[in-house]
Amino acid sequence: MMSLALGTAPQARGNWDLYPDLRSSTPILTYHDVIERREADSLWFDCSVDELEGQLDWLTKRGANFVTVDQIFDHLASGRVLPKNAIAISFADGYEGFYLRAVPILRRKHVPAAMFIHTDYVGDRHGRPKMTWQQIEELDREGLVTICSQTRTHPADLRTLDDRRLAEEMGGSKRVLEHKLGHSVRYLAYPNGKFDLRVAKAAQAAGYAMAFTERLTPAERSPNRFMVSRYVHTKYRLAWSDAGR
Repeated sequence: MMSLALGTAPQARGNWDLYPDLRSSTPILTYHDVIERREADSLWFDCSVDELEGQLDWLTKRGANFVTVDQIFDHLASGRVLPKNAIAISFADGYEGFYLRAVPILRRKHVPAAMFIHTDYVGDRHGRPKMTWQQIEELDREGLVTICSQTRTHPADLRTLDDRRLAEEMGGSKRVLEHKLGHSVRYLAYPNGKFDLRVAKAAQAAGYAMAFTERLTPAERSPNRFMVSRYVHTKYRLAWSDAGR
């Protein structure tokens, strides 16, 4: 079942630092495209239907409580207590494979997830098809999937952009998502996990509440709320072990 945060949240502190004295260890996984089956030409970051099912079942058998990205934010910002063995699931790049293959699994298992979208390529049919706005809006209305930003064009390395372009990549994506969905979009993931302090400050200036990297540590060991760690999905056993489970 979808887990709810426990306890009463104290007042949030500032808009950058983690809440002090967080004692839990919460891993966040990130997936990319979900494919029907693994073939010789499949990419390392692809995840097949069987692999996704197997990983979620492996975690569930060990007592995982799947929490939302909002719960992660409330935990890191305000100290709200998470359920025992909490873990969060995210997906990147807005692939249609997520909608067609992952979402039915998430629905059946009642597993919430975050999806990070680069908005300039919504509906693109070149190469691997991307989700359409209709599909994204459907998921947003349903509520199981939290729609988040991954910039406008998914630059290979945000650190190489000048300040103007960096601001537009982040702010432009946020504005488009909020216009389409009709509500605030609070979270960002750095494409390819590449960032530095200037990039993190730009995410904060664009109005996000939290941003995610691909550093391999539990969320509570992140430097701040704009450098929140996530494990690539192939490291799910390491993520579980690093959380002391």
